[in-house]
Amino acid sequence: MEDRLSRLEDKIDLLQDAVIKLARVEERIVTVFNRQSDIDRKVDRIETEVHNLSLSMSGRYAERIFWILFATIAAALSNYF
Repeated sequence: MEDRLSRLEDKIDLLQDAVIKLARVEERIVTVFNRQSDIDRKVDRIETEVHNLSLSMSGRYAERIFWILFATIAAALSNYF
């Protein structure tokens, strides 16, 4: 009887260790998911900033083309006259 109780206590101890390990793993998983959520928010913010910058740069590109054409036409007119 004593041996049986001893084995039962050993099994309970093993189960207790397993539950503690599972709790630690769960804490790590929660931490990883929180970090992933933070990274996702940062990536979304960066994507928005890049998109806004690309929109503002397209206006600058058009402005540069205008000034190049203007300078070319002005040079051609000054050469002609």
